[in-house]
Amino acid sequence: MESAPPLEDRDKDKSKVGNLLKANVVFLVFQVAVNIRNPLVTQYLYKRYSNEEFNNSTGHVNSPNQTSQCYVNESDPGYMLQEKVQENTSNCQTILTVIGSSGAVISCMFLGAYSDFLGRRVLFIVPLAGVVVKFWLTTVVIYWNLDVRYLYIGEALQGFSGGYNGVILASYAYTADNTPPKNSRTVGIAVIDFTTYLAAAASQVITGYFIKNLGYLYPSVTTALLMLLSLVLVVVLLPETINSDRRSQYPTPVKAVKNVFGFYFSKDFGPKRSLFLLSLASYFILYFSQSGVYFVEYLFQLNLPFCWGPELIGYFNMALSLTRQFLGIPVIKLLHLCTSDPGICIITSIIQAGAYVLHGLANTDVLLFSFVLPNAIAGPLFPSLRAIMSRMAPAEMQGSLFAGIVLVNIISEGIGIPVFNEMYNATVRILRGFAFFACAGCQLLSAVIIVVFLCTSRHSVDTDTSTVVGINDNDLKPGLTIPQDRSITDTKM
Repeated sequence: MESAPPLEDRDKDKSKVGNLLKANVVFLVFQVAVNIRNPLVTQYLYKRYSNEEFNNSTGHVNSPNQTSQCYVNESDPGYMLQEKVQENTSNCQTILTVIGSSGAVISCMFLGAYSDFLGRRVLFIVPLAGVVVKFWLTTVVIYWNLDVRYLYIGEALQGFSGGYNGVILASYAYTADNTPPKNSRTVGIAVIDFTTYLAAAASQVITGYFIKNLGYLYPSVTTALLMLLSLVLVVVLLPETINSDRRSQYPTPVKAVKNVFGFYFSKDFGPKRSLFLLSLASYFILYFSQSGVYFVEYLFQLNLPFCWGPELIGYFNMALSLTRQFLGIPVIKLLHLCTSDPGICIITSIIQAGAYVLHGLANTDVLLFSFVLPNAIAGPLFPSLRAIMSRMAPAEMQGSLFAGIVLVNIISEGIGIPVFNEMYNATVRILRGFAFFACAGCQLLSAVIIVVFLCTSRHSVDTDTSTVVGINDNDLKPGLTIPQDRSITDTKM
């Protein structure tokens, strides 16, 4: 009869629910603010450029129409101006993304690496402070109807502080600190993602009504206040998870950079390097494509053949968010009964590809709303892939790991949004849904890479019957191996 594990080992196998709950409260407030602002800024820019192109002097830019005016006849001068408005909005979003991403690449890399020593609270506070400044600057631009190029200043300040991606990094690292490297970590990381969907569901319809009835200013003020509240909650509510004795051991900048990239290039990680590289390649392709079509989707809805206004866009985004919120965790639990996290990634990638094909083919409101269900079923894709990578990394390097993942977020988004915006601009008159078909192809390519990952991980076990890549033990140090009792394909972790 086996002896019971020591009490402290059993504690390591338990999630710290109280800490997770507090972190999710902070993240929920943060995401509500973000999910109100994103469609607000896109629609505000569209309205500003529309007024400029059509020389609209009949109303203030802060008073949007309920629905978007669409010109159907291509020979109509209004149609050409409408296409110009769409192009200008797309180009401005691209510039904002590039500016914000450029600074965040450096800041997030060092924030993540040093948070393994200085603590996770710092990792929350610095990016949130930058986002607060950005949101208030947006409010100033709307209130005084300033040149939209002033928005570039806010993006630059947010980028150098880590911004949105820095908060995402903090949330994932904090979750990893408070969960054991088993299926509960997959669920914990999934909860972070599904908190995003809950926040989006709570904010999207509100945003639509808000913009319709009160214009752009009051929603912008609301987002700035909510972001300030999330910063206060971190300072007052969130406990530290990094031991104080590590804070005097922080590495040099060169060592910090090596910690972030060592998973993929250092020989210390042995056969795990190829697994890290494969999982990162799959993650890059997924994030590149899905972030790339994010703003394209708004343009797709605002123009022919849909001509949606803020209210209907809000309903659609609420449906996307609610279905992912309610189906996400149950789908993970159900699939864990019969497959591992890599299997979940493969299945959901294929489903997501089908959903984007359906989106690209849509030419009626009903067809566009039919995208919602398969998109929700594919919700576990990103959480499962992040959990795979988190389990392969040592417990004391979770901040460095997620710093690398967030760098991929920033780079893939910085490349994806301009690429898909340009793709949409080039094909909008020929095949409006082409960008979504390209995105579907990326999902399938990612599934192929995960199949290779799965075969490689099994081959690592088969070629050495005495050892296995230790990706399920949070106490492993780089290069160490464990007895062959578990592998990446285990479903009970």
